[in-house]
Amino acid sequence: MPLFRAELNLLMPEFRLDYLDWKFDLNETVVALTATLTEHRVVLGRVLPPGVSINASTLAAHAWVHPVLMFSLLAAWPGIAWRRKPLLLLLGLPFLLMAELLDVPVMLWGALEDLIYFQFDPARVAESIGSRAQHFLDGGGRYALSILLALAAVISFKKFLHAPNMCAPK
Repeated sequence: MPLFRAELNLLMPEFRLDYLDWKFDLNETVVALTATLTEHRVVLGRVLPPGVSINASTLAAHAWVHPVLMFSLLAAWPGIAWRRKPLLLLLGLPFLLMAELLDVPVMLWGALEDLIYFQFDPARVAESIGSRAQHFLDGGGRYALSILLALAAVISFKKFLHAPNMCAPK
């Protein structure tokens, strides 16, 4: 959660994060946040005053898509010997972190933006960048992200295997 918090602070500098954690809500686990506006914000020509508090959440299941899809792809990737697969999986960890950071905080940001825009004009919700990013991820972007980052892990792995030995004497 600390990395999610840091990213959300970058995405939403006008808000103070009061709460960010896993929560069991209506038979589903969600990642929930409560954020308070710290400065005036103009949305669709209307002003939101400081002190407005907003609750938003996203399904925690979104966070499970990436490890399942990425590590399944990496484990099944052809042309890599089984004895080298553990190294490939290990090299996939930073790419998994990248996928999670490009998904869950963006989904929370989008949910918060949806709520703000919906209050003023439901027909214009799609004008929010956060909302657009959220809908991209929900519309298949999450899977594309996992596949692309798994491919990046494989490319990095192959580069790593063929890199000259930096420790070898010259």
